Amino acid sequence: MRAERGQVLVMIALLLVILLGFAAFAVDIGRQVSERRHVQNAADAAALAACRSLIAGGSDAAATADARAVALINLESSPTGTSGRVAADGSPEYSDGHAGDPAYLTSGILISGTTVRVAIDAQVPTTLARVVGISQLGAGARARCRLQGGPAVPIVARRYDSAPGPGGNFTDFVATSGTSTTGSVDANNTVDGSTGLVGYLATGRSPATESDPGPTFSLYGPGAKASNAADFRGFIALDARNFQDTTSRVYYNGVSAGTNVQTLKDMEGDYILSGYPGPMFPPVTSPADPNDQVAVMSGNDTSMVVGNFSDSYAVGDRILLAVYNGTVMEIPDFAISPPSNFTVSSTGTLANGPNFVVSRNDSFNSTVTLHLHGDLEAAAAGHPEYDLIPDPPVTPPAAGDVNQPTWSTDVFIPAKNGTTVRTSNIQTNAVPAGIYSVWLEGHSGNPYFQTRRVPVPVKVGGASRDFGLQNSTLSGSTPTLGGSISLPIYASTTTASGTKWNSANQVSLSTEQFSTCSFAAASIAPGQISLSAASVTPSASGLGALSTMTINTSGLAPNCYRFVLRATGTNGDGQPVTHLQPITFTVATTSASGSYVDIIGFAVFQVTDVSANEISGRAVTGAFADPDAQALRRAQVARLMPW
Repeated sequence: MRAERGQVLVMIALLLVILLGFAAFAVDIGRQVSERRHVQNAADAAALAACRSLIAGGSDAAATADARAVALINLESSPTGTSGRVAADGSPEYSDGHAGDPAYLTSGILISGTTVRVAIDAQVPTTLARVVGISQLGAGARARCRLQGGPAVPIVARRYDSAPGPGGNFTDFVATSGTSTTGSVDANNTVDGSTGLVGYLATGRSPATESDPGPTFSLYGPGAKASNAADFRGFIALDARNFQDTTSRVYYNGVSAGTNVQTLKDMEGDYILSGYPGPMFPPVTSPADPNDQVAVMSGNDTSMVVGNFSDSYAVGDRILLAVYNGTVMEIPDFAISPPSNFTVSSTGTLANGPNFVVSRNDSFNSTVTLHLHGDLEAAAAGHPEYDLIPDPPVTPPAAGDVNQPTWSTDVFIPAKNGTTVRTSNIQTNAVPAGIYSVWLEGHSGNPYFQTRRVPVPVKVGGASRDFGLQNSTLSGSTPTLGGSISLPIYASTTTASGTKWNSANQVSLSTEQFSTCSFAAASIAPGQISLSAASVTPSASGLGALSTMTINTSGLAPNCYRFVLRATGTNGDGQPVTHLQPITFTVATTSASGSYVDIIGFAVFQVTDVSANEISGRAVTGAFADPDAQALRRAQVARLMPW
């Protein structure tokens, strides 16, 4: 019995030692966890401090000093009395045998481009664990911060208006206000190797700066429409890219070819509030990287874009945006960026008319033939005299007519970044003063046989009193067959050029020329396109006088459709004014359309106004090829990233 009792005592003694060992580990591991949490907070704060220093324009050395100072402050009041260690000058230290490898950083601060890594070495002295030979436990921590380049929101800004310039209202919005209307477009988007700036070489323009910003313009909304697609107002689908050909699409963050437009809009709206998870756009290269091609979203979405934007940004804030050239492309496609207008005398010859640009994408390789057509439906609308160009055109023109101009180049394969076409020898013969519309049209040959048609105003005899439709929504969609679409149409007395209608006369509204978006034959029953008011008096109040257009899509197959809105009136000078505006809509189609824009650079913009349906701003940097360029850091966002 005594022997058995002795054995039990020995076992109890051994168990006590084991239990004490576990207790020691429990106590010391708890201290280790507490200290590691404390050190991790210090590392996170230090990494963010370094990123914010870089955003403010600090050098790498200044950012390192800021990170170390913040780390030391946050390491105070250690819960275990431990002193975390960061080298006196922040110099990085690595595990044995791994010098220079960021993955093995053990202490110090490492800045590489727009990425900051902070490692803090900390050792917690043990208490009870010493009885088993463990004198200290590691409690070091690491943090990584990155400056997020690329777009801050799913909006792209136009670089050019009325390209190629100069004259004809040409503007480079990322040049200083004083130089923004000089020079011409750099069709090749040439990158300056020493500065990283895009498209300033030998142009006579200077990149915008904080002290000398660019002109104020519309970043998003009715005033931001593309030169060749009035339904695109700057809203992009960040998750749908690569339009190199019809099957090349690349999708991100759960988006697929079947994702409907409304779901995409919801996602883009969330990105305005929470930030886009990436991947960001790559640096601009030549030839272009297909991932610089991003899908466009048609029309305005006031609640989604402006509403969410105003919740996150305010006037005076700076945002980093991708920049495009002002032209929307299709796959496979060529595009016409028309002149703002033809301005001619009632009788005479315009020897040198305005220029315009014809461009194409990678998959398009056929020739384009140009034509100018008159207002073909004017006679059916009751005003045959508004059709200024007979078919076929006649030179010299008869009384009341205009001839076909001469093109500087015709029957040509456009350059990928655009071919400038000059118009000349536009002759008029006794055309009454007024504002009319003609169609600038391009036809492509084998193998695509496509047509691109854009209206251009013709201002005759000094006519200037005008109205505009610029605040209207010109495209819509329904995800279901037979669905209904409503589009607000506004007639405003203040046009983009600042001229006034100055008249109580009404403007008549009607629709015509229904087809598919590729101009194939299509029809819609009478009455399926209706206007709440067939005539309105243009107004300077708000967005203008409203007439709501309703499209009943019953009987239409899934497709993209197009028709023309005719707006006709008489201005305060008794002159006729006619505007033709294409309207597009889609029925039961997916997000995998062929419409996209090419990203040609990145710039920082200061928000100058956020109104009910528009966001305005001005450039405070030039356009840079690399979204991570140091000059753009002012508007980049500091984000903690996984190591």
